[in-house]
Amino acid sequence: MRYANPTRGNDTRKPFGFKRNLLPIPADYYAAQGLKLTGGGEWKNAVCQFHKDTNPSLRVRLDTGGFRCMVCGAHGGDVLAYHRLITGLPFIRAAKDLGAWEEQP
Repeated sequence: MRYANPTRGNDTRKPFGFKRNLLPIPADYYAAQGLKLTGGGEWKNAVCQFHKDTNPSLRVRLDTGGFRCMVCGAHGGDVLAYHRLITGLPFIRAAKDLGAWEEQP
């Protein structure tokens, strides 16, 4: 049987290079992207960078990095998803940009 996770079962491939624990802290990442986060609670508000926005319609969670725009529908579960959408980069290149990809020896 083959597993999606290459570290399980009898699969002899090298471990996947993505390291989620190396992603930037969401508050730091979003601040570096120029988002001005406001509001209290788990979800913060910001002006959406994915469409012409004048009122804060982007909601961001600082514990997970998840985000959702209530107007254009842009959404994702972490800062990597945000980085991919904002830059248009593929997964591996975006992970490398964020320092969350370790090359295998």
